[in-house]
Parts: sequence; structure tokens; C-alpha cells
Amino acid sequence: MSEVTVWYMTEEERLAYIKKHPIVPSEEKPNKSGAAFSNIHAYGERKRKLEEGRRGENQF
Repeated sequence: MSEVTVWYMTEEERLAYIKKHPIVPSEEKPNKSGAAFSNIHAYGERKRKLEEGRRGENQF
């Protein structure tokens, strides 16, 4: 593993850093990966439909 460097700041340095690099809330929509679990209980139904579709493809 690589070495860990610990940085210490005085309160004045911390406030100066925050002033220079403010935390600005974004207006972006949440990423889609979070939306993937919004209806986790429907997963079984989607999986069943997918499997049924695959079985139908194999019949030809």
C-alpha cells in the first residue's frame, strides 16, 4: 500500500480554503444508478418476462 499523508490546517487556513473553494450545491438531477433501485421489488417480474422472451426465441 502507499503511504498516507495527513494534512493539518489551522482554523484560519481552513476558512481561507473554504472561501477560495466554496461548496456550491448543484442543480443536477441525481445519477441514474440511484434510480435503478427505486423499484427493486419489480425485479423478479422483469426477470421472469425476460426469461419467457428468451424461451420464445428458442422455439423457432
